[in-house]
Amino acid sequence: MKTRELVLAAVFAALIAVIAPVSIPLGVVPITLQTVIVPLIASITTWRIGLAAVVVYLLLGLIGMPVFAGWASGIGVLLGPTGGYLLGLVLFPLIISTGLRWQHNWLSIIFWNAIAAVIQLVIGSLWLSVALHISVTSALLTGTVAFALPTLVKVVMITILAVAVSKAMRLPIGK
Repeated sequence: MKTRELVLAAVFAALIAVIAPVSIPLGVVPITLQTVIVPLIASITTWRIGLAAVVVYLLLGLIGMPVFAGWASGIGVLLGPTGGYLLGLVLFPLIISTGLRWQHNWLSIIFWNAIAAVIQLVIGSLWLSVALHISVTSALLTGTVAFALPTLVKVVMITILAVAVSKAMRLPIGK
């Protein structure tokens, strides 16, 4: 990676770390701003920069910085009920940024963000099933179906923000 890309990844990792702890507790799996900021970053930058930012963010949480939902941190969070959702964050830049390389308009932003969000929710739910020793069906209802409407709202927000930021900053999208 070039210096500019490393700096962008660091800035985006810091942005994730500041925004991600804000959450609305809803039982075992909270509604978080991680799933707004990470896909937004993936929608406005390259997969390498986005992936580097997410990995740095996860490493910060792993080493004890309070950057996860509710200002939590540590290996216990990654191995706990929400660990699958956190690890699933790495999929956002891989899916969204890669998908947007072919076509970058509001419809493709919605499409790739929705695909990435559903995959992340399913992975998180499967992990939830293992962590809580509950059935896959219960985990999918708790960790995926329950988040359908919030996910739809987030995808619309991300699309509006991504289009606005891309235009305002004249960012090189999807390269």
